[in-house]
Amino acid sequence: MKELKLSDIRIDGGTQIRKELNQDKVDQYAEQMTEGVVFPPVTVFFDGLSYWLSSGFHRYWMHKKLDKKTILAEVKEGTIEDATLFALGDNKHGLNMTAEDYRRSIDIMLKHPKWSTWSNIQIAKHIGVSAMTIGRHKKSKNPETNQDTKPEIKKFIDKHGNESAMDTSNIGRKPVEEKQDASPIKDEKDQKIAELSDTINLLAEENTLFRDKIAMGQWNASEIEKIDIEETVANLREQVRILEIDNKALRESRDMFQNRNAELIKTINAMTRKGKK
Repeated sequence: MKELKLSDIRIDGGTQIRKELNQDKVDQYAEQMTEGVVFPPVTVFFDGLSYWLSSGFHRYWMHKKLDKKTILAEVKEGTIEDATLFALGDNKHGLNMTAEDYRRSIDIMLKHPKWSTWSNIQIAKHIGVSAMTIGRHKKSKNPETNQDTKPEIKKFIDKHGNESAMDTSNIGRKPVEEKQDASPIKDEKDQKIAELSDTINLLAEENTLFRDKIAMGQWNASEIEKIDIEETVANLREQVRILEIDNKALRESRDMFQNRNAELIKTINAMTRKGKK
């Protein structure tokens, strides 16, 4: 530990991860300090020339507010980059991070030439979110890889003449072996039904997983994860509902084509027998 002059500590290097300072928290800390509360030291990184504040920005500004000249600090050897990385992983304590703070943290890591090469799990573990959150954030920042930006709408008509539509842009990724002797119409319908069934099962499994984790309290979710969970569950439920409706419509449509195909075969056979006579 070392007593440092506030004037020697630099806060202009982008090591402050939070989007903005919580002034109410600074005021609260200042009041507590005047009442005798002892606060832990801040963390700084010394690169041989400058002391870069990495952890304890609210405590730093609390000292400023009280017109203190020095502050107790834990000094680590390292660069401004080291200070930033430490700050990104130090947000699991103290004042809770907001959803925007977490998004900012993810952005910082994904824009860094080295940290961006980390896996989603490594980034998530360091920041304190889920790998799913990292993946979703990457997808939102790269719309060209997001299939939802270019929805492929398919329309289907059941045997009652009712028309329905659905976005199939995320469906059909699993190749299906073609059958040379199968009816083209039947093969296409069976393939689509199989794909829809697989999608429904996957969505249902993920939905159940989220529901169980939330209900059993097994996931100590951060604010941004809670938002992600709420949105994801709502979207999954809606997707499952739509897919179940369209799956039913496809089955009815398939049955109709199969019946027609059977009738055609009977007609052809009858005409063949009649021709032979």
